Amino acid sequence: MAIPREFHTATLLNSGKVLVTGGQGPTGYLTECEIYDPSTGQWHTAASTSKPRKYHTATLLNSGQVLVTGGTTTESDVLLNSSEIYDPLTDKWSHTASMTAARSEHTAILLNSSKVLVFGNGVSSEIYDPLTSQWNPASSMKPPARYYSIAALLKSGKVLVTGGVLSSIYQANCDIYDPSINEWDTIANMARPRAAHTVISLNSGKVLVTGGETNGDVLASCEIYDPLTGKWNNVTSMTDERSQHTTTLLKSGKVLATGGAGYTRSMDTSEIYDPSTGKWDPSARLSIKRYAHTATLLNSGKVLVTSGV
Repeated sequence: MAIPREFHTATLLNSGKVLVTGGQGPTGYLTECEIYDPSTGQWHTAASTSKPRKYHTATLLNSGQVLVTGGTTTESDVLLNSSEIYDPLTDKWSHTASMTAARSEHTAILLNSSKVLVFGNGVSSEIYDPLTSQWNPASSMKPPARYYSIAALLKSGKVLVTGGVLSSIYQANCDIYDPSINEWDTIANMARPRAAHTVISLNSGKVLVTGGETNGDVLASCEIYDPLTGKWNNVTSMTDERSQHTTTLLKSGKVLATGGAGYTRSMDTSEIYDPSTGKWDPSARLSIKRYAHTATLLNSGKVLVTSGV
């Protein structure tokens, strides 16, 4: 990329290209955006966002446009409630309605209804409707509020939220949001409290949670949630402890874990989980050590890893 960055987003567009937005670079928080074209292997400059931001979200809408929400701006770490939309056909950003609450390091999930659920930085939740370009309140998560939780969309259309931090204490708590009735419910806890982990839905409909950190420890442990039973089960640990890493579901149904922060900080190792055997196997190393990066599955089946620390 033209600008090294961390805490950015990378979104696979309908064209097969990848849009990278914002983050923090050598000169501060970024408005600059770039697009990667897998057919040429080249990066191109895209239109800039209206505000510099990191810790924001970027969600591909069913229209093919990209919704960017919230984040942190300026070096004084002001939280944003603003949202904007990128149109790949025109290479332009446009303002859309602001969220009701300022949020950073939050979560945005595209629901089966084509609406976008946003939550984090408190118990409140809200939903963006692309047809009206408006935000509407959703039911709130059950208190007390957790921060830095990680979520995934289940095959049922519900949203699973895992772990996080409450009053500097790492949590194992989990919740599920049901869009059909607009309700949050608390479910069984994970075996280990954790944050800075990853959550990924497998082809089986189960959900794999990997690594993260808890109370000064970096984790290699993994757990699987079965929505049919509502239970968590421990599975084989990764070969390396890692947090702020990525996991990507490959076309084979296996899961690629890359980089992360270990006990010695940035890592260049990667490994692959095979759900059919329940085992992790080492994979090729990254070209450089990195965490707080992104990993995007391309239409070719290859994985694009961008920037990080």
